[in-house]
Amino acid sequence: MKKQKQENDIIVGLDVGTTKICVIVARMKDDKNVDIIGVGKGPSSGLHRGIVVNPTKAEASIRFALENAEQNCGTPITSVSVGVAGHHIRCINTSSVVGINNADRTIHQSDIDRIIEQAKLIRLPSDTTIVDVIPQEFIVDDRDKYEEPPIGMFGIKLEVKANIITGILSSIEDLSVCVQNCGVEIDEIVLEPIASSHAVLDDTEKKVGVAMLDIGGGTTDVAVFKKGVLKYTAGIGLAGNLVTDDIVEGLGILNDEAEKIKKEYGYALVDEILNDDNITVRALRGQIPRTVKKSVLARIIQARMQDIFDLSAIEIRNSQIANELHAGVVITGGGSLVRGAKELAEYILKSEVNLGTPQGISGGLIKEVESPIYATGVGLVLHRLKNLNKGKVSAFKQIDKTNKQNIFSNVKKWFDEL
Repeated sequence: MKKQKQENDIIVGLDVGTTKICVIVARMKDDKNVDIIGVGKGPSSGLHRGIVVNPTKAEASIRFALENAEQNCGTPITSVSVGVAGHHIRCINTSSVVGINNADRTIHQSDIDRIIEQAKLIRLPSDTTIVDVIPQEFIVDDRDKYEEPPIGMFGIKLEVKANIITGILSSIEDLSVCVQNCGVEIDEIVLEPIASSHAVLDDTEKKVGVAMLDIGGGTTDVAVFKKGVLKYTAGIGLAGNLVTDDIVEGLGILNDEAEKIKKEYGYALVDEILNDDNITVRALRGQIPRTVKKSVLARIIQARMQDIFDLSAIEIRNSQIANELHAGVVITGGGSLVRGAKELAEYILKSEVNLGTPQGISGGLIKEVESPIYATGVGLVLHRLKNLNKGKVSAFKQIDKTNKQNIFSNVKKWFDEL
């Protein structure tokens, strides 16, 4: 039976994570606001550190979450915005210059398009593609600097300084095919740190300078903002899954039990424990349950969380504006919910740290998504809303599932058109 067409005012965000799949369904209220009308979620399988390693399992996980969301909101889902992240994401600084040859010597939109295209002409490895181009500033005649495209300004030379965001083409292609094999089209593919920032950061924070750490299951995404734009981003291959793995190994228990006690009794900082009570843990099959101190569990968690924040600190310094982040650091994602994570981050990063939860949303299910674990899903919806209001149309072309040999060329063509 053919699925009904998705309503025009419905926006869907699909967050395909290493440990969970999250689907956020929203209805547009106006140009800046949405109502959350549906949430779908389920365990993720077939991914490792944000990359598809088993397409069959990944498709099944995505399909389950999509069907869950459809049942929850009572609306068919036929298109989604998808987030992409992982430790394969890189940020490259570049610049480009073009001459202004218009008869009136004023800068037109065509000049902006031309200089962005020229900025993309950089040498990349054959397996790498450009995910996004983020202008940092425009300079007219080596003199006047603008944060926004200087359309209508007089000049004879235009320069742009931009950040080129790159990723491994095959990784993005594999995820795209898995999503489309579930019977939905892709409206946009969005860099997850940018999406999450729409949900948990406000314009003032982005303007004065802020670092955001999105601690997921398989990866931790670092994004640094200043003057309202993304200045730097990187992916770290350490996140919540490794914390759970450490508990499994350290206490000799099953993975499900390790995840359970991490959420119920875990602390990322031993000093935050007020009562060092005993915890009863379910041992391996056939063994008698035993007890451990909260402090023992906390030491295991703290060691790995410290690694995550130490590597995040390095990436923040790599942005070269670490001393200009006047809004401090915001941590979000499921890994940020471990008790004491904020305090440990403040100690290591030597900065004020706040917990980021989705903001600027309404609707009957607002309480269900007011958690850091939904930051990316909600952010994908808000990013799509912003682009629709700007009149941007996605260049993404649906991959013809009956013509598998054209998968690579179609996806590559889409990225070349960005």
